[in-house]
Amino acid sequence: MKLKEIVKQRWAAYTTATCSAVILYMALSHIGVFFTWLGSLWVIFSPIVIGLVFAYLMNPIANYFEKSIFRKVKKEESRHTCSVILSVGCVLCIVTTFLVMIVPALTESITSIINNYDTYYKNVRGLIDNIYQIEESLAKVGIHLELPQISKYTDNLIQTIFDSLKNNLGSIMGKINDIGSSIFNIVIGFIIAIYFLMSKKNLKNTSRRLRSALMSEQKLNAQNQFWNKCNEIFIQYIGCSLLDACIIGFANAIFMMIFGMSNITLISVIVGVTNLLPTFGPLIGGAVGAVLLLLTKPVHALAFLIFTVILQTMDGYVIKPKLFSNSLGLSPVVTLVSIILGGKMFGILGILLAIPVVAVMAMLYSEKFLPWIRERRREAEASGEQKETLPEEPQEQQENAEKETIPAVT
Repeated sequence: MKLKEIVKQRWAAYTTATCSAVILYMALSHIGVFFTWLGSLWVIFSPIVIGLVFAYLMNPIANYFEKSIFRKVKKEESRHTCSVILSVGCVLCIVTTFLVMIVPALTESITSIINNYDTYYKNVRGLIDNIYQIEESLAKVGIHLELPQISKYTDNLIQTIFDSLKNNLGSIMGKINDIGSSIFNIVIGFIIAIYFLMSKKNLKNTSRRLRSALMSEQKLNAQNQFWNKCNEIFIQYIGCSLLDACIIGFANAIFMMIFGMSNITLISVIVGVTNLLPTFGPLIGGAVGAVLLLLTKPVHALAFLIFTVILQTMDGYVIKPKLFSNSLGLSPVVTLVSIILGGKMFGILGILLAIPVVAVMAMLYSEKFLPWIRERRREAEASGEQKETLPEEPQEQQENAEKETIPAVT
């Protein structure tokens, strides 16, 4: 019996459903073992995954250099090699600048905050005492501001906040030190990324030959168009988001330098990085920056909050619309829901990639699913019309036959 005939049997469907249910039950009951096994696989394949990520992010840079700077080089292989070397050099320059200039400044700022813990505590206590003095002065002229039970819980609240801040800063320092343990995987992944970029054309040709053997030319072209659109969405979103974060971070640093604020590097990096997180990121960055400035000079914290509101307004209505010239076409509700679900399921990575993933799903819905539904509806309507006309055809043929036989009878 052939495989197609076996699949059509009723017992085959029941067997498949039963086996699927058993496999699903075993997978759910041993989900911990699965994640442990997945973690072991990550330890083994993490350099390769890191290499793929680096290669994907550097590929647009290499393509730009190949099409612009080295476009006059006649030999294709030499043109591609030069563009890859130049893109790797640019990335190394950026990483070196970050390590030499930003990382020491970040470490110094965090260490300063930890060491000046008592000073910052006194500053906040003095601010609260000034607020109470203002309240007493207003009460003397007949203006009463009710602040119920604040005096009772002020000390405990301040102590809790500062203890939490101190513990979190210590953990941040620990995280920064733990980065050194992952440098080996990052270096190996970067080297693998260079090999991926150098052999990109061979890998693409090998993949195309394999897919050509497995599917028709029409399906192959359709898949290529789909993946090209997905790549455009992800590259546009990632590139524009990184550029927007750099603009916001530099603008914040310039503002803080002009007004002589403290912890410029730390706060600017926090504002720039949190700006990558859509919707909630700017709120988090502004709040953290204001708290850090409140520890040293409350007036600076107020000025920082006002500037953050103005900067984020310009970012939302001017900068981002210019960068994201080809809008992803997602409504605010869909964007918010996708960010929440992505964060709940996959953490920070889910928040960062929620919008482009949903944009790809929206593209599939509009370009694949809706046309398929319309085609099915047209087929159903066409089959329904055929069924309605079938009983009439014998009657028309009979009438035509009678008309043809009348002259013969006469």
